[in-house]
Amino acid sequence: MNLLLEQWEDLIIEMSKNSNSIAYGIANLKGDFLYANETFCHYLGTTKEKLEPKNHLVNPSIDKILSFKSDSEQVFEGILTIGNFIDTNYVLNSKIFRRNDSFLIFAEADIIQLFEDNSKMSALNQEVNNLQRQLIKEKRVLQQTLDQLKETQQMLIHSEKMNALGQMIAGVAHEINNPIAFVTNNLFELDKYSKEIIEAYEQLESEVCNKASSELKSIVQKLRVERDMDYLTEDIGEMISESKSGVNRVKQIVEDLRRFSRLDEADRKQIDLVKNIRSTLSIINAELSKKNIQFHFDQEEGILIDCFPGQLNQAVLNILVNAIQAVEEGGEISLRIEEVQEAILIIVEDNGRGIKEDDIPKIFDPFFTTKPIGTGTGLGLSITYKIINDLHKGKIIVESVLDKGTIIKFSIPKVINI
Repeated sequence: MNLLLEQWEDLIIEMSKNSNSIAYGIANLKGDFLYANETFCHYLGTTKEKLEPKNHLVNPSIDKILSFKSDSEQVFEGILTIGNFIDTNYVLNSKIFRRNDSFLIFAEADIIQLFEDNSKMSALNQEVNNLQRQLIKEKRVLQQTLDQLKETQQMLIHSEKMNALGQMIAGVAHEINNPIAFVTNNLFELDKYSKEIIEAYEQLESEVCNKASSELKSIVQKLRVERDMDYLTEDIGEMISESKSGVNRVKQIVEDLRRFSRLDEADRKQIDLVKNIRSTLSIINAELSKKNIQFHFDQEEGILIDCFPGQLNQAVLNILVNAIQAVEEGGEISLRIEEVQEAILIIVEDNGRGIKEDDIPKIFDPFFTTKPIGTGTGLGLSITYKIINDLHKGKIIVESVLDKGTIIKFSIPKVINI
C-alpha cells in the first residue's frame, strides 16, 4: 500500500496545496477501491480500516471512466456522483487521473457545508422515496376502487336487466293468463256440450231404431258407418282431454315463470325451497333436452327456508346453466338438497369438463371466465357469490377434477341473521 501511495504522492500533494478540505481514493480498473482517506471513506460509506464501500461511483461509472481518452494523466474533470442508487447520493467537484492500472479520484469540497447539503439531499431523497411509496399505495387503492366501481356498474346493469326481464315475464304471464282462462272455460263448456250432443244423438238413434221404418233405420245405420260415429264420439273426448292437459301445462309454465321472477316477492320471506327450485328448472328444460342431458332431481317438498326467493332462484339458475355448458351431449347433472342442522345444502354435480385447480380460487372473481371470448361476461358466478355469501350469509364450496366433473355446494342458514 505504501508503494501505491508513493506512486501517487506527488500528484496528491500538488492537488492539495490550495484546498480547504480534500477527499481522495485510489481504485483499480475494476472499480475496487484500494485506498481512501477518511473524507473519501465518508462518501463511500466505509472506514479506512475496513475498506468495504456501501456506496459506489454512480456518474460517471467505472465503465464510463475507462472509456475516456486523454493525452495526459487526467481523464475527467467535473461533477462526480457517489451513492447507492437508493437513498444516498453525494455530488462532488472532482478530477480523475489514470496511471498504469489504477485511478486517483480527487474531490475538493467544503466538508461542513457539503455534509449539511448531503444530509439535506439524503433527507429529500428519503422524502421522495416516501412519496413514491405513498403514490404506489394510493395507485393500488385507486385501482381497487376502479375495479369495485366496474364491478358495481356491471352488477347494476345486470340487476336492471334482471328487473326488466322480471317485468317482461310478469307482463307476458299476465297477458297469457287471460286467453288461457278463455280457452280453459271454453274447453270445459265444449266438453259439456259435446257430451250432450253425443247423448242426444244416441237417444235419437235409439228412438229411430225402435219406432221408425226399416228404410229409415237403414239410413241411420248407414250414416253411423259412413261418418264413423263410434270413432268420432271416442276421439272428441280424447281431444278435449288432451287439450285440457295442454292448457294446464301452459298455466303451470306461466306460474313457474311468475314464481321465478318473484316480482311480488322481492323481499325476504319463508318459502318451500324445493317447490321454488322446481320453478327454476322449468326455465332450463329446453336446454337440457337440446343436449339430451340426464337430469336428476328427486326431492320431497316441504323444506322451508328463510331467504330472498328471486335472488336465490338466480343463483341456482346460474350454477345450472354453467353445468349445462360444461357437460357434453348426453351428459349428467344432478341437483339435491340436504338439511344439515340449522343449514341447507344445495348441491349441483355434473360430469363435465371440470375446472383447472389454479382457476378454482378465481372463478368467483368479477370478469373472470374460462369460456371463449364473446361467450361469457365473467359475472354470473360473481353475482352468485354475492347472493349466497353477502345476501344469504352462506358460503360456496367448489370441488372439481379436470375432465371428470364439478360439484358446487351452497350452504345457507335456514334463518338469515342480519
